Amino acid sequence: MTEKEAPKPAEVALPKKSSPGLFALLLPALLAGGGAFGAVKFGAAHAAAPPPQAEHGPAALPPPGPTVALDPFLVVTLDAAKKTHAMKVTLAVEFEPNPKESKEEGSKEDALKGFTPRIRDAALSYLRVMSYEEAMDNTRSDKMRADLLERFRAAGAVGASRVLVTDLVVQ
Repeated sequence: MTEKEAPKPAEVALPKKSSPGLFALLLPALLAGGGAFGAVKFGAAHAAAPPPQAEHGPAALPPPGPTVALDPFLVVTLDAAKKTHAMKVTLAVEFEPNPKESKEEGSKEDALKGFTPRIRDAALSYLRVMSYEEAMDNTRSDKMRADLLERFRAAGAVGASRVLVTDLVVQ
């Protein structure tokens, strides 16, 4: 080989590094942006839609009727080891609303207050036999309300519709 025939190392043509085209750079960015936009739109559409309601589902609660708030009860309860615990309970009794007597609300509430001594007696007789464990059990609150409502109706407050426990403190 002569010198003219042999290629010189500097003259060897190396493949030229080509930069990726503009399209190759923008395509992943466009796909990622489009996916993110679609996810946000799809998620927002489902999050903003109110939950479907059944045609015959439960109706909203009726407005409250006249309510008689009772003075707080202070009762001593016993636990399983016969140790005493103080319990403070504040109740309110809601009566069924009567649309015919809505103009005479003052006289209706005065008539309901006549039941207050009977209602307090029924509540005290129930709460005094309640144990500490029963008072501390959160799952028994609905049963306590139902039992008190039954006792209030038996005491003569037949229009009572709901018992509200507005305060319950057990030490």
